[in-house]
Amino acid sequence: MTDKPVILILEDDKDLADEINFALREASFETVVCHTVRSFWRYVSHREIDLMVVDLSLPDGYGLDVIREVRSNSDVPIIITSGRAAIEERVAGIELGADDYLGKPYNTREVIAKASRLLSRTRGSQFSSRISRLSGREVYLFNGFELDAQAMSLNDSNGAEIAITTYEFLILKALVENSNVVLSRASLVDFVYSDNSHGSERTVDNLVSRIRSKLSEHSKDTLIKTVRGIGYVFTGNVTSEKR
Repeated sequence: MTDKPVILILEDDKDLADEINFALREASFETVVCHTVRSFWRYVSHREIDLMVVDLSLPDGYGLDVIREVRSNSDVPIIITSGRAAIEERVAGIELGADDYLGKPYNTREVIAKASRLLSRTRGSQFSSRISRLSGREVYLFNGFELDAQAMSLNDSNGAEIAITTYEFLILKALVENSNVVLSRASLVDFVYSDNSHGSERTVDNLVSRIRSKLSEHSKDTLIKTVRGIGYVFTGNVTSEKR
């Protein structure tokens, strides 16, 4: 065990992540590096974090979505980073609850200075997906499947995990949470993508197709039906429970 603040670096650029990691460790912080949204959620499922440095563009998701979910459960300090110059992206991150912003390229000394300032101001605020379990984490059960909303995982009837991308998970979660309700393609785009330039109705169609394929490998039931000219409806028998 250590009393050092733990800083999580969510950055897909491995060279940059290594540079930040080294600088923060030299400044006496404990660090952990995640290169994908999936690895991020897996890590925080069993470990508390004192501060996060979150890149907005990631290979399997979007940093703004991570910030939104984290901020719904914790006041942990968050520094967002991005190589994009769009002011809208910076504003969106701050509006979702990020505490500070760094545009790439940046000096590692600036990361250290911002992290030190935030930690001195927010000492005691941590995040782990375990924290939200005090009030229970939502797990959806349907037709032998188990969808864990916090761990972002999908298991079959034998408890084996089914490989699913972040966007596939978000689409499936939206459908499951609104079972027997027709969701338009446009509403699914809005639900999954913080910035519409990252998604389209055609993208949603492709994601639904992949989800159907994966579900069909483990069940004969047709769980997602197409409503012509509108979108999709989830027809499975859904129950939920807190764990």
